[in-house]
Amino acid sequence: MPKPLGTMMLQIHYRVMAVLNAVGTSWVAGITVLISCDILGRALFNSPLIGVPEIVKVSIVAIVWLQMSHTLKIGGHLRSDVILGRLSRRGRSIVDLISYTLGAVIFGLVVYSGWNTMITAWELGEFEGEEPVRVPTYPIRSIVLLGAGLTSLQFLLMLGKVIAEMIAHRRAEGE
Repeated sequence: MPKPLGTMMLQIHYRVMAVLNAVGTSWVAGITVLISCDILGRALFNSPLIGVPEIVKVSIVAIVWLQMSHTLKIGGHLRSDVILGRLSRRGRSIVDLISYTLGAVIFGLVVYSGWNTMITAWELGEFEGEEPVRVPTYPIRSIVLLGAGLTSLQFLLMLGKVIAEMIAHRRAEGE
């Protein structure tokens, strides 16, 4: 029996987030090797690798956005439970409802506001840095928007779950 479309779409969403997270993790490993080689080149041969600061600068942005939505999904972002721990179940649900709504809107606005800039960057072939090392930034702009879009979608999924739980709890109370 085929899976419902919604289930398939959710699985695709989760797989994309997992793949992007793995790419980000691999990128961190690569940057670590690059920085280590740069440090060794400076210390041992008085000859740093050219372009490492520029590469690291754009890489950090890309890595954050590659991993943002997956980190949200697994609950890996910082969250203070000092106030939430004192709230009732309903109070926590209301705070989550507000937080997830704001998150979906804010990250959706990042996509909306950055779209034209990303298109322009691709058309111009935007770069960071000067010769001899010019690092293309247009792919990074795309990664930012992809990460923001997936994060917005993840907030919407979490919002839907909270709403469903609130409805189910309300029905259980009414019976």
